[in-house]
Amino acid sequence: MHHVTHSFVLAVLVAAAFGTVVSSQQTPAAGRTALTGATVIDVVAGTTVPNAVIVIEGDRITAFGGSTTPIPSGATRVDLSGKFVIPGLFDSHVHYQPFLGELFLNFGVTSVMNLGGSAAVGDAYLKDTQSPGFRAPRLFGIGRNNLGTFINPSMTRDQVRAAVGEWLKGQPDMASMPQFSPANKQMWEWAAAAVHEAGLFTFGHTDLAPDSVRIGHDGVEHIWGFAQALMTPRELENYQKGEYLHWGLFLRDVPRMEQMIREAVQRGVYLNPTMGYELGSQSSLARKHEDLMYDVYRDGALMAYYPENLAAGSLLKFRGIRNFSVRHENLVPMAKLSSDEIEAFKEAYRLSGAFVKRWVQAGGKVMAGTDDPFPGASGFNQHMEMAMLVEVGLTPMQALKAMTIWGAEVMTARRKVAAQPPVGFIGPGAFADLVVLGANPLDNIDNTRKIERVMKGGRFIRLGYTADYTRPQGAVRAIPSTPEPEISGIAPNAVAEGNQEFEMTVEGVGFISDSIVRVDGVSVPTTFVNIRTLKAKIPASVVARALPNRFNEPGPFQLNGVYGDRTVKITVFNRPPDGGTSNSVSWRVQAKWLRLEGAPERPYWARAADADAAVGHRGPPCRPW
Repeated sequence: MHHVTHSFVLAVLVAAAFGTVVSSQQTPAAGRTALTGATVIDVVAGTTVPNAVIVIEGDRITAFGGSTTPIPSGATRVDLSGKFVIPGLFDSHVHYQPFLGELFLNFGVTSVMNLGGSAAVGDAYLKDTQSPGFRAPRLFGIGRNNLGTFINPSMTRDQVRAAVGEWLKGQPDMASMPQFSPANKQMWEWAAAAVHEAGLFTFGHTDLAPDSVRIGHDGVEHIWGFAQALMTPRELENYQKGEYLHWGLFLRDVPRMEQMIREAVQRGVYLNPTMGYELGSQSSLARKHEDLMYDVYRDGALMAYYPENLAAGSLLKFRGIRNFSVRHENLVPMAKLSSDEIEAFKEAYRLSGAFVKRWVQAGGKVMAGTDDPFPGASGFNQHMEMAMLVEVGLTPMQALKAMTIWGAEVMTARRKVAAQPPVGFIGPGAFADLVVLGANPLDNIDNTRKIERVMKGGRFIRLGYTADYTRPQGAVRAIPSTPEPEISGIAPNAVAEGNQEFEMTVEGVGFISDSIVRVDGVSVPTTFVNIRTLKAKIPASVVARALPNRFNEPGPFQLNGVYGDRTVKITVFNRPPDGGTSNSVSWRVQAKWLRLEGAPERPYWARAADADAAVGHRGPPCRPW
């Protein structure tokens, strides 16, 4: 639904009387509440407010300031002395599913921008998320469906405008645009103009970020749209063909890069770098984050409903690197890479981090988002994202802004009348969504994980997981994940019985460096050649005899193989998570009399002609019928 932010005129409250004192581990009573004594991180001003007072009425904050801030008579007081309070975290890039709700709340993520559309969760669920008592973060979103489902490049300008008007009926908070490319530039520009007329923000992928920025792109999803713009036409062509390990290696031309950044920042563009999703394993923090994520998945109540393959997939990503070349699968284990390749990936991370740092130094804003649930461990990922932003050069305050107010501004940045978003900051008019920490996050960004209490809509929620919370409605997997392989062919496809050990070539798709060829379910030594080719050593014992043969039938004696050959099932297995076993291809072991020694198999009519010639027969080949 469309969440319009209103201005709040606040009366000055005088003669503050002492209300009931409630410990920080009790839920405040309904009505007015005052949180006192904590140091509050003011992400709007970029400062801290020690011994702060936050006054809450219903589900909104009505007053915020220092210790002299008036407290209404009869308000319930919650003493948070010695604690630190930050706004509830806001993730601007989530593909939400209901089973993620508790994870988000337990990590202080009280609001998310759902890019999946409200139709995916249902109108009732969407409305319920705005309730303080509903055990899920607030959902904001892109309307009932993605704008890309309404428009296409064949449309006229009037048709695009009409389609945007139809999309607006879904009451979006921002627009998730189709991926920009030169092929859809005109449609994209018309759509962006119509979206801006409605006072909304445009967000999405782009193949050429400087071009999309010039025609109305407000939030650039991922960094690679800038990297591709820095490639020469030949390099871009080669990149698209999979010749380079990583797009980040092209973020080297500093003068051109800084010009791109300046132009984007001047236009008020936000950057969504998705550091953890794209580059998490290349961070020096990867091992620590892997251990912390493993601890998340040790909770029995959580794992009673959380998909095991998604948990395993997210942990696997810490030991793999997202590769963009044909040399390896999309998520290649680091153990399979050469030292030079590992250094190249590290350099890609360094250059990507330097780009993000330059963006903020130029005055640009980062709308932090994780692409959850695809990286895995929703909730934890938001803290990992902030830690990586600090690692590449942002201050802890800037990282907090990215995961709170800067991200939330996507809902108001294009409004015709200036407005504050309803979440992402602590101040009058904002929802009372807060996180109470045991240590100062400005001293160490990891302190954002030292969560003691989480408030949503003026109520402290119960931390922990519920075993019967909710299960995924369909299959969910990490991205990138282990693919299910598929065989398209094998060579040779038949051999004579009694053959020696030989090498088989297996062609297909979805092969990974750990793929295993199986012969009738038995694994054989396998060599990964590339993502489409495997080599397998077939032992002599497999082809020792052309028996048993299911085509042999009782009756007068005939040679084995008259009606068919013994078949062996060839499959490829990819390890979990996900992965699985391919289709099977039948490989034939033929009786010797059917094969000419050392020659490839020939059609029956040709073998019959050979037999006729051997006995001096002339004319059509002899047939046994």
